[in-house]
Amino acid sequence: MLFITHIYGKKMVVRKMNVISQINNLMWGGPLLVFLLGLHIYFTIKTKFVQRNLGKALKYSVEGDSSGGMSAFGTLTTTLAATLGTGNIIGVSTAVYLGGPGGVFWCWVTGLLGMATTYAETRLSCMYRRKTAEGDNTGGMMYVLEQALGKRWIAFLYSFVICLSAFCAGCTTQSNAISETCLDVWGIPKWTAGIAVALPVGLVILQGVKWIEQVCMTLVPGMALLFLGGCAAYILLNASLFPEAMRTIIKSAFSTRSFLGGTVGFTAGMAVRYGVARGLFTNEAGLGTSGIAAASGTERISPERQGLISMTATFWDTVVMCAITGIVVVMFVLQNEHALTDLPSGLLVKGAFGTLPLFGEELIAIATICFAIATLIGWSYFGQVAAEYMGGPDLLKKYQYIYVIMIFAGAVMPMGIVWELTDFINIFILIPSAYALIRCRKKLL
Repeated sequence: MLFITHIYGKKMVVRKMNVISQINNLMWGGPLLVFLLGLHIYFTIKTKFVQRNLGKALKYSVEGDSSGGMSAFGTLTTTLAATLGTGNIIGVSTAVYLGGPGGVFWCWVTGLLGMATTYAETRLSCMYRRKTAEGDNTGGMMYVLEQALGKRWIAFLYSFVICLSAFCAGCTTQSNAISETCLDVWGIPKWTAGIAVALPVGLVILQGVKWIEQVCMTLVPGMALLFLGGCAAYILLNASLFPEAMRTIIKSAFSTRSFLGGTVGFTAGMAVRYGVARGLFTNEAGLGTSGIAAASGTERISPERQGLISMTATFWDTVVMCAITGIVVVMFVLQNEHALTDLPSGLLVKGAFGTLPLFGEELIAIATICFAIATLIGWSYFGQVAAEYMGGPDLLKKYQYIYVIMIFAGAVMPMGIVWELTDFINIFILIPSAYALIRCRKKLL
């Protein structure tokens, strides 16, 4: 009887996951991508191309005054910690694998336009931030929904799905990437890697926002330089392929001609779809998450200036990191014409680093682990703010302990179901955030 119940239960889970998968394919296969891209274009126009202030924004972002909250650099690195995840490595590889070299171009365009949406959501979040019981600044789209629009029930729903996403995309998927990498490169058992990550990350999370800020300010620049250094080494060692790679990316973004002499064919439509999709998923512009880190910043920084600072996170994440990663992937494919048929979609960057003369595989492994740890810490903070909004300090503590447990669980559990749930949950993060952005758009004048 128990066996029959077990089988029936598994069938029910599979059936439900099939339904979720179908919804994801329907929504993320076109409608939501078009909507998000349209949102980016709208706010680019609405803000009178705020991207033109990039130089000023970069200057603001390195300011260190943290009296009354996180420093400018702290809010930037906390945002980047959450968004600079394994998606910057695997996501770009997948964009080229599924959409061709032109996907890199459209990923870059999406990041450029998404900077305006990031500016809008972070500026609004700072306008409606509050003080916690401990006297810290806190905010996010949940506070915009409640205070500006009087939609507390939507704010509660948004906070709830932020917590769910923190447990999925921000936690279990990242710890699983770490355990898989450790097992593949060094033969370390998954449970050992899970414990080794959960303990120090848990310590940082439980110590509060100041520890999170300090770790992010140290970890994010270091891991970015490590990864970009590996990319630069690959590009320099294969410099003769660079001009051809750039021409191929531009041509493939608009051309319907086959890539690699007809062995692999892509259309411009495929390049747009997968390039835009990976760009949107990487920088999270429109989901409102960057506003959570921004609102914790010091009050000495005006909402407008904080919007400019946070805008640079999208620039670094997608316009710089994804573009350079994409160039490396395209060069590797040009160098190895069977790469797209012989390697899984997420391993093209690893394949490129594997050709480096010294420690290439170890370098990409360490970079992957650093990116994943940064995301674990950054997303933990997003969930903390959401949990405290819903239930105060008591729920916050419970959330923190569950998050640490989920780090270990993610290291040893299969990820297929979690990825589907993550895409599904993101629908319910995007809709309330976009609703608040559109309703409050006149406040940005």
